[in-house]
Amino acid sequence: MESSEKKLLEVTKLRKYFPVKGVRGPGVQAVQDVSFFIKKGETLGLVGESGCGKTTLGRTVLRLYEPTGGRIVYDGKVLYDNPLGPDGKALGKAVSENMLPYRRKMQIIFQDPSASLDPRMTVGEIIGEAIDIHKLAASKGDRLDMIKELLAKVGLNTEHANRYPHEFSGGQQQRVGIARALAVKPEFIVCDEPISALDVSIQSQVVNMLEDMQQEMGLTYLFIAHDLSVVRHISNRIGVMYLGSMVELGESYELNRHPIHPYTQTLLSAVPVPDPELSKARKRIVLEGDIPSPMNPPKGCRFHTRCPYAAERCSQEAPEFKEHEPGHWAACHLLDS
Repeated sequence: MESSEKKLLEVTKLRKYFPVKGVRGPGVQAVQDVSFFIKKGETLGLVGESGCGKTTLGRTVLRLYEPTGGRIVYDGKVLYDNPLGPDGKALGKAVSENMLPYRRKMQIIFQDPSASLDPRMTVGEIIGEAIDIHKLAASKGDRLDMIKELLAKVGLNTEHANRYPHEFSGGQQQRVGIARALAVKPEFIVCDEPISALDVSIQSQVVNMLEDMQQEMGLTYLFIAHDLSVVRHISNRIGVMYLGSMVELGESYELNRHPIHPYTQTLLSAVPVPDPELSKARKRIVLEGDIPSPMNPPKGCRFHTRCPYAAERCSQEAPEFKEHEPGHWAACHLLDS
């Protein structure tokens, strides 16, 4: 998975809040001041516990959810810019680009294929819808040829175009979802847990297919998943999220061998090891307590209520997300001492 040095996507201090009716304040603080970039042709993996904001971040980057604040730059073009101060108030005038031209360049593969495919439409209609919207086919014959080519690319037969989603298995439905994302010949795809709803035997097939397509078409991925072993396999770099914030980001090999944030160390200690002797020798880190509510996150470091190394400073001051080693970023006061 070779990647160039050109930054295709840059995200700075991105926030996404969901207001709650009848409740004062910002509401659910799903994404809080997240910053990262993705180089053209690479895969950035994104991991974290359920509810940490991974999917919300992916959808906000594509502006399927409108951001609350921050900055999104795609291929040098500012798609959204609304800088906010610590008090949540705007520091300047917001910039919001029309997204329709960028829908061809930026696509998403949804987590649940059965829920993301319209049961009233045939597979051919589902894949052809984007072709029609962006006027990519010169004639009905060209449109049909494009649909057949996409089905073949994801390992389905041409006669499948006339079937409905409920006639397919989960793995086949996800292949239809991938074909739909590829229909507009995108450059960047958010893979929102594309294998979590599939059988283990099918997961490797889908991952290998995504890797092959990346090589063939020069795609760039934001790959969201729970399974650290899968993320380690497919990703060039990995970002770790906790309660809406990015806590660590680094090269895949380096982050797995040398995690520097206590939360990342905890996640990696839970990954099963196939060797019984190595498994016995490993120390499992078990976090105490529950994840705080994103409606009322802790002051200071969001992880301090569960961190075994938390100090007084952690409960008062939010750590800065910064580069501690070349290409290895983290947000932790312990690393400053």
